Amino acid sequence: MHFEVVDCPVTLTSENRDELRLLYADLRDHYLRRDAANGTRTTLNFVWCIAPGLDPACFWATYADQRHTFAPSQPIMNSAQDGCAHAELHLLNHVIPTA
Repeated sequence: MHFEVVDCPVTLTSENRDELRLLYADLRDHYLRRDAANGTRTTLNFVWCIAPGLDPACFWATYADQRHTFAPSQPIMNSAQDGCAHAELHLLNHVIPTA
């Protein structure tokens, strides 16, 4: 089996949670189909740029959405985009469990 990491640059704001849920579902479906057809296992790395002053509850809400959307067999990671130096970014320096 071939393993692959795909970077998915995203921006988190207080207004785009619904849009991100749709993105998660689309990416899940696409990579499940592609991995099954190609014999690969893809890890999605969400590379975040965070709106300044964003309420930390927005982070935890989108993480909950990720856990709800992605199965444990579909690993995901979250990381901070270079140059987005907001105080909240320390929350993103770990893999979010999907179980």
